[in-house]
Amino acid sequence: MKTLSRRHFLQLSGMGAAGVALAACAVPVPATDGMAAMEPVHLQANIAFTQADYGLQYQTIEKWRDLFEDTHEGITVELAFVDWSEHHNKMLVLAAANELPDFIEVQASRSLLWIIEGVFLDIDGYAAADPGFDMDDFFEGVMGYYRWDGKTFALPYDHGPINLGFNKTLFEERGIATPTDDWTFDDLRAAAVAFAQEEDTWGFSGMPRSWLLEPSYLTPWGASLFNEDETECTIDSEEAIAALQWWVDLRFVDEAIPNSAQSEVLATAGGDFVSGKVAMTTVAPWTAPTWNALADFEWDVAAWPAGPVTRSTAGLGSGYGITKDTEHPEAAWEWLAWMTSAEGLAFVWAASGASTPPRKSVFDVYFSAPGIAPNSQAFLDAMDNYMQIGRPVSPYGAEFTAIRNREMDLINNGLKPVAEAVADMKNDGDPILAKNRELYGS
Repeated sequence: MKTLSRRHFLQLSGMGAAGVALAACAVPVPATDGMAAMEPVHLQANIAFTQADYGLQYQTIEKWRDLFEDTHEGITVELAFVDWSEHHNKMLVLAAANELPDFIEVQASRSLLWIIEGVFLDIDGYAAADPGFDMDDFFEGVMGYYRWDGKTFALPYDHGPINLGFNKTLFEERGIATPTDDWTFDDLRAAAVAFAQEEDTWGFSGMPRSWLLEPSYLTPWGASLFNEDETECTIDSEEAIAALQWWVDLRFVDEAIPNSAQSEVLATAGGDFVSGKVAMTTVAPWTAPTWNALADFEWDVAAWPAGPVTRSTAGLGSGYGITKDTEHPEAAWEWLAWMTSAEGLAFVWAASGASTPPRKSVFDVYFSAPGIAPNSQAFLDAMDNYMQIGRPVSPYGAEFTAIRNREMDLINNGLKPVAEAVADMKNDGDPILAKNRELYGS
């Protein structure tokens, strides 16, 4: 496998840039029958967190660690919690010094860079030799983030699709039919425009952006952001221009989406959607705790609408991997398998409703969690049928992202015509993306 030089690795990773309820008491644990006793091993495991979820969620991880140590004689695990805003850069420093812990967390959008650099061990051999570990239970649409050259280098612990969230109370008050899982974008537009007829009310919040851009906003129109191996930007197609113009018109012609100044005002009431003055927006599974805490109305979710060509939406999450610097790969695999087992994902994540699980078999646990959307089946349907990877994921993608964000900000604020902006995105982005050709051998 080709690797990048340490200097290139740090450059591509954006070093220096700003980063980014317990289950039942009787806890089922993965079977460990036949596991050979090990010499005493002490593992170091890095777990990333945000301030919002540090409390209960990571107490749950600690409890699951304690159960691991109780059932795996001779292995102890030291947990180090690192804030997401600092996590990536800290791991870069440790990787450059060959001092990574045995086990680290990685955000899906950054995983390919780490894999190509050789930070993670190939785990297919360990999984194949572990009769109790079911690799086929993971959603195929999730695993693409963690594989390279036909091999698996990390495993997901959470992953969620973007769906359509809506203010059910507002819909019922206005007498407008609520979204259904067979809606198209024509249906979304009709409802959004109907809400916009009332003063200080909008139909939708959000514009094409970030990792949602391709799967949620372009693909439904049959358009793409890149070619297959991310060596060329393809956003200047007629289909892509039509898709982006649809959203620009919804905001500036139909006035159904708050503009930037209006969003600043709504922010004082908790944000566009939480303010209660916006009928629909994008929603991820992990949004539920925030809406439950702040919204004083009833809300729900539906499938992301179908476009003129297809139904598609973005998904994103995070995973864990065994690092190149571990001196105990067999023990580290036992810990990785424990953390990403069906029982582990249920205990740590799904039972609390903190996130949708990347394993199919765990969704029944998620569906019983408190505070999730009534129609959370829509998340499972998306993961099973039409969720796609949010690109870029290639090593030079981060450099391209700055150009994408610049041009999309101009489009979304009505400051540049769509055709002109996408042409500039392609012209400025293609020389950067061309550097991926060496990595892909093309």
